Amino acid sequence: MMTHTQPRTEPFGWDLETDLVIVGAGGCGLMAAYVAARRGVEVILLEKDTRTGCNTELASGSIPAAGTRFQHALGIEGTAEQMAEDILRKNHGQANPDLVLTLCRRSRDIIDLLVDEVGIPLTLNTDSSRFGFSFLRLHNPPGRSGAPLVQAMHAALRRFPNVTFADRTPGAGLVSDDSGAVVGVLAGADGSERIGAKKVILACDGFGANREMLRQYIPHMAEVECIGAQGNTGDGIRWGAELGAALAHMSGHQGHGFVCRGYGTRLLPEMPMLGAIIVNQQGERFTREDQGYSELASVVLAQPGGTAIEIFDQRIYDILAPNAHFQETVEAGALRTANTLDELAAQFRLDATTLRRTFDEYERDASNGRDRLGREVFGAPLAPPYYAATITGALAHTQGGLAVDLNARVLRTDGSVIPNLYAGGGTAAGISGDGADGYLSGNGLLSALGLGLIAGEHAAQAIQQINSPD
Repeated sequence: MMTHTQPRTEPFGWDLETDLVIVGAGGCGLMAAYVAARRGVEVILLEKDTRTGCNTELASGSIPAAGTRFQHALGIEGTAEQMAEDILRKNHGQANPDLVLTLCRRSRDIIDLLVDEVGIPLTLNTDSSRFGFSFLRLHNPPGRSGAPLVQAMHAALRRFPNVTFADRTPGAGLVSDDSGAVVGVLAGADGSERIGAKKVILACDGFGANREMLRQYIPHMAEVECIGAQGNTGDGIRWGAELGAALAHMSGHQGHGFVCRGYGTRLLPEMPMLGAIIVNQQGERFTREDQGYSELASVVLAQPGGTAIEIFDQRIYDILAPNAHFQETVEAGALRTANTLDELAAQFRLDATTLRRTFDEYERDASNGRDRLGREVFGAPLAPPYYAATITGALAHTQGGLAVDLNARVLRTDGSVIPNLYAGGGTAAGISGDGADGYLSGNGLLSALGLGLIAGEHAAQAIQQINSPD
């Protein structure tokens, strides 16, 4: 379908004009497009290339929320305020507390919209908690993969005749007037198409696949494997900065400490909470396993060879078997299994005596509840048959970007709003603060879907006022 078109007009020479242009069709852009379209505004949604996937699609689809019907059904009464406290505790108070609280308070709206309107069957993950959580809060699509979420949102958008989805049509820049207000975007591989718009939402990407930006802002991760979407080259962040937008938390990122080296798959963050342990190439534990998987990435990379071995058992295997990412790891052949520790040691060329001693020490510490490395969550003791995989650290996605206000409007360095411009997803500064250790499970999707919801609502309301001033 084509959107409303007009002849080229001066002084901007538009090829198309519309109400709202959204750049990027990941979780943020899809959410923004949906909530704007259902309010009747005309939307053009640009996407660089769906074939490369987006971070929402590649992730577990874990949406953190408080006060949902799924939690109430299980007697889980955690509040948005408690959820915000968890996030701010993890990021050492570095994120904007008002924005964190706003997103937490809108989290139930996200779940309700996805279930009741988009029609995706979410479930609450009760397998285990995550590091830093004071209550269970992760809601997942089927298979605990983000792919069904993205597919369902695309299907929902197709119901609206006022939405044009343009795949393989990347945004190429912003167009502003003499006052600095954004009035449109450049689009297409060569940037030759000019689209005028009353409002623009940048929901395109972070910069996890841009080595130059990584060297500038997160140098220690610049040469590390990026398991996020390879189209994440920081375009929207650069465009905003060129207009004077403030940047925030540019060192912030989500690492991933459970990537199966050489297989392109990963183990799951729940595993240590269920009882898995991690040893290095010497067969020795070197860190508390129940820390956040984001900060664990650098810890694992600092070990000899930049790798470690995560060991679990049949009980944990069976709990995680329905998870799509775990299934991918199994199908890839990344796991080894053994009936004894000696057999396991042989498969990974570990010293068997050292590995047995490591197990004995850990089990003794776990039974006493006093681990020498500070682990606090032990899970049940491991029992044969054992499973294990060689893991390494990687970069999942960046968390820094354009500073936004509580309506997702982009802010200048002096704190003023850039007129008509919104940001979310990887383009906006997230809620994880600086570095890797501020990331709490679900922060990425909470920011993406939450800012998409807020930006779409606010932009649509403003457009309706422009279109019908009376």
